[in-house]
Amino acid sequence: MNLSSVLLIVKEEDQPEFLKNLEKIEGCSVELREKDKIIAVIESDCLENELAIYKAVEALPKLISMNMVFSYQDLDEDIEKVANSNAIKTIEKNERAEDIKYHGTIFNKFS
Repeated sequence: MNLSSVLLIVKEEDQPEFLKNLEKIEGCSVELREKDKIIAVIESDCLENELAIYKAVEALPKLISMNMVFSYQDLDEDIEKVANSNAIKTIEKNERAEDIKYHGTIFNKFS
């Protein structure tokens, strides 16, 4: 389980529209509102989903700024995936940086 809290800045007059759109994002809930500040919690099952939720919130119209306040990740499953993949062996070969291809996630290449 991954949990994060974020501080969202949205003008008070824009909040009704913003909050309506925010409600559509599964895994994100509003916990506190005060003037132009909104505290939301992001809850997900893995780091990749947490980042997807974060990016979805960040893309909402009327958002002035978004800052992470707290973050907790349970990375045991991700660490196990890496340990059971060929990623470590590949990295340990001391490849040249320019020869390494990025696939968005280590699991797309080695799973």
